[in-house]
Amino acid sequence: TGAPGEGSCATMGCHDDNSTNSGNASLSIDMGSITNYVPGQTYPIKVRMTESAVERFGFQLAALVNGDTSNAGTFQITDAVRTQITQSQYQFQSREYVTYTYNGTDALSTGMSEWTVNWKAPSANKGPVTFYASGVSANDDASDKGDYVYTTNTVLQPQ
Repeated sequence: TGAPGEGSCATMGCHDDNSTNSGNASLSIDMGSITNYVPGQTYPIKVRMTESAVERFGFQLAALVNGDTSNAGTFQITDAVRTQITQSQYQFQSREYVTYTYNGTDALSTGMSEWTVNWKAPSANKGPVTFYASGVSANDDASDKGDYVYTTNTVLQPQ
């Protein structure tokens, strides 16, 4: 996701033949009008990728406490066909991520895909929380070559 201490798909040995954020796609984390979180409340989070003519996309999202980069709250899957929760088998094994399923890599329409998940804020004020996302704009050639990787983040302050 490009979170502190992490690489991304462009640096970890898979979609690694182009530099991060070097292509023409757009990656965003959409929280609507939410700029502050209330402990224990649940919020919809949407990750969106766009790039004209692309038919396949992927993403990964993490929510981390700014002070110590531990998990901030929990994710709740709202679309099990397109999204799933996972943890790394390698680095930062305690971190929770939301990512795509195989069916979730198909564009919703040519040039655009998005995934929605609920995020339940921590039960107590943990200070600022940063959402880190990484996305892949894939050329759909059944390999990890020729694809582009993007990273972005956004911060929610406690209310």
